Amino acid sequence: MAQTMENESKETEAGKKSKIQEKIGKLGNDIDTLAKKTGDEASKLAKNINTEIKSISDEIKSIDVKDEVKSITARVEKLVDATGDSAKKLASEIKADVKKMVDKIEVPISKKK
Repeated sequence: MAQTMENESKETEAGKKSKIQEKIGKLGNDIDTLAKKTGDEASKLAKNINTEIKSISDEIKSIDVKDEVKSITARVEKLVDATGDSAKKLASEIKADVKKMVDKIEVPISKKK
């Protein structure tokens, strides 16, 4: 009985980690797309990206990543107005920051095993 509960817990953690990785992949694509968009399209996409970033940090309540989320979402807003090479560079930096935030989240998930 205890082993069954332990297995379910591990499956839940694996599922959560997989779901987060899937969201990060989509976020990366959305950030690249945002670097190419302008105007209302860019604003809508930025809002969706920021909502997704916040939802990822909310899924793991034991980790305090509020500063990272604020920094990333602020930079996504800057990306709305950026164009050309500066937009590509900022998009790349944002994706790296998102990856760092996820790595910070995934370490404690792994330690729970």
